[in-house]
Amino acid sequence: MARMSSEERIAQAEECLASGMTVKEWCSANGVPAPTMYAWVRRLREERSAGLEPAFVEVAPAAGERPRSAAAPIVARVGAVEILLPPGFGEGDAAAAMRAATSL
Repeated sequence: MARMSSEERIAQAEECLASGMTVKEWCSANGVPAPTMYAWVRRLREERSAGLEPAFVEVAPAAGERPRSAAAPIVARVGAVEILLPPGFGEGDAAAAMRAATSL
């Protein structure tokens, strides 16, 4: 395999993680050694988490919006960010939380 730039390795690691396949399956289909991909994914995660402070976004129901009841909280994940939406959150609040999470 020819030597790849850092940007190419990041792009391949992101593609692998977003594929819905296991790392071994993706590597087999794309001709990349699995140990190499594991190293790229680890490096990608380290780079993304380096120097990041935990971020919290306060989300409250909009004025006049009636909370909906739910049996259990909803857990939403955006990358490494996990959002717990308790019963009563409206769609607008959930959308605002998701937008905030994608900006981290």
